[in-house]
Amino acid sequence: MKKLTTICLCSLALSAGLTSCDSWLDIAPTGKIILTTAEEYGQLFDNNAYVQYDLNDIAYLDDEVWINPQVLVNAWSSPNLTTSNVMYSADFDRSENAYGNSGTLGSTFFQLMYQRITKVANTIIEADGRGEIEGTAEERKVLVAQAKAYRAFSYFALVNVYAKVYDPATAETDGGVPIRTDAQVDALPNPAKSSVAAVYSLMLQDLEEAIPDLPEAAETPYRFNKAAGYALKAKVHLFMRDYNACITAAEASYALNHQTYDLPTRIDPELHYPEPAIYANGEENLVFATTATTYFLLHPDLIALYREGLTDYGQSADVHDMRLDLYEQPNSAVKDYQYTMQYMPEALQYANNCVGLRTTEVMLMLAECYARKGDNDMVKQYMEPYLASRYAGYDHAALTLPDDVDATVRFVLDERRKELTMGYNRYFDLKRLNAEGTYRTEPSRTIPLDTEATSSIPQGTYTLPCNSSLYVLPFPTKALLNDDRLESNTMN
Repeated sequence: MKKLTTICLCSLALSAGLTSCDSWLDIAPTGKIILTTAEEYGQLFDNNAYVQYDLNDIAYLDDEVWINPQVLVNAWSSPNLTTSNVMYSADFDRSENAYGNSGTLGSTFFQLMYQRITKVANTIIEADGRGEIEGTAEERKVLVAQAKAYRAFSYFALVNVYAKVYDPATAETDGGVPIRTDAQVDALPNPAKSSVAAVYSLMLQDLEEAIPDLPEAAETPYRFNKAAGYALKAKVHLFMRDYNACITAAEASYALNHQTYDLPTRIDPELHYPEPAIYANGEENLVFATTATTYFLLHPDLIALYREGLTDYGQSADVHDMRLDLYEQPNSAVKDYQYTMQYMPEALQYANNCVGLRTTEVMLMLAECYARKGDNDMVKQYMEPYLASRYAGYDHAALTLPDDVDATVRFVLDERRKELTMGYNRYFDLKRLNAEGTYRTEPSRTIPLDTEATSSIPQGTYTLPCNSSLYVLPFPTKALLNDDRLESNTMN
C-alpha cells in the first residue's frame, strides 16, 4: 500500500483553499501538503488511515463476535463502552462516551467519516471543478468518479450508524446525517441534518454519475473500479428494499468480475492460513477496506452455524466449511470460553476485506433478491460459485433448496452472516432485517460461560431487542457541541 506519510488526516492545505482550522469537526490542524496532479490527488484514497474503519462504537452490538470476560473484570462494576455493548445496555451514554470523543486529540467515527468525505472526496471534486488538477481528461474523469463513489460509500456507513434504516414509508421524514458536498469543513452544513431519503438520494446520484467513468481495473485495491461501483449501488438498493434495482446493479457487477478465492485448495488446515497468501489486491476484492477495531473471538452461535455445514440442503456431512480451518486458532490464554477460535489470522497471511466490497457479497445479494422473488433456479445459479469456493467437497448437483420462500431467504442470510464477518455488515443487516419483521433476530449472549473461571462477574444472559435504541447511535457530543442545531436521531 502506498502511504502518504506527509499528508495529515486532520488538515490539508490544498490549492482548493481550505481554511487552517476545522471548527465543525473540532480537529486541530497538524500539517499541510500541496497537491497538484491527478496522481497525487489519487493517492489520498491509498492512505493507510483511510483504508481502516474504527468500529469500536458498534463493537459487540450483534451476534458475531465474542469477548473473553477476563478482560472485562475491572470495568464490570463501572461499565465502559465495551462492557455496555457486551451487555447491550441502552442506558449507557454513548454520545458522551463515543470512541474518540474524550479529550482534544481523539477523533470519533463521525469525525473520521466526514474527513473522508470533505478532505478526500469533496476536495478532489472541488479542485477538478476549478480546473486545478493537472492530468489528462481521462485521468481527471476517473479521479472524480472514484471520489463520488468513495463519498457514497462513506455516507452509507454514516447513515446506517446514526440513523434509522431506510423505510420507504418514512425515509422522507426520518432524520439522517449532515450532507456535505463541499470541502469547507469549518462551515456549518445547511441544513444541519438531512433526511434518510436525502442521504440515499445523494448516494444514488453520486453512483449514477460515477459508474460510467470508473475504470474496469483501478490503480490500487483501495480505489473504486466499475464492478465495485455497481456493487455499492446494488447494496444501496438492497437496503432501500428495491430488490429489482439491486438485481440489475449486482448483475452488472457480477458480469465484470465474479472471481473467488478457492478456499478448499488454498487453506492449509494445519497452519490456518492461505497458501498462497491472500492480500488486499486479491481477485475477489472489488474495493478493499478493513477495520481498525480488534476482534478476537467468534460468537458461539456463529461457530455453531459454521459447523452445521450444508446437510439440510442436500450435501453430505463430509462437506466442510473451509472458513473453520481459516479461523480456528488454539490459544491457551483464553479462559471462560468453550471454543478455541480466533477471528482473524495473522495480517501478513490474510487480508480480510471486512468493510469493503467483494464478489461474494454480490453473489449473496443476487441470491437474496431472487430468493425473495421465489426463483430458486436463479438462487442456485448465483450461489454455485460462492458455495464451491467456501465448502470442500461441495456438490452443486445435489443442492436442494426449500420450497418455502422464507426458508430459502434464511438460508442465504445465514451464508451472508458467515461470509461478511468482522466489519459492520452484521450490525447493519440485523438493523435492516429487524425493520422488515419476517427475518428478525434478537442477538443474545450469556457471560461468563464458565462461572469458575471468572467468578467475579455474575453470570447473566443479555439480549438486544429488535427495536432497541442501540440500532441508532447518538451523534458524539463533540459533533453536538460544534453545531447546536444538530440533534441525534432515535428509533421512535
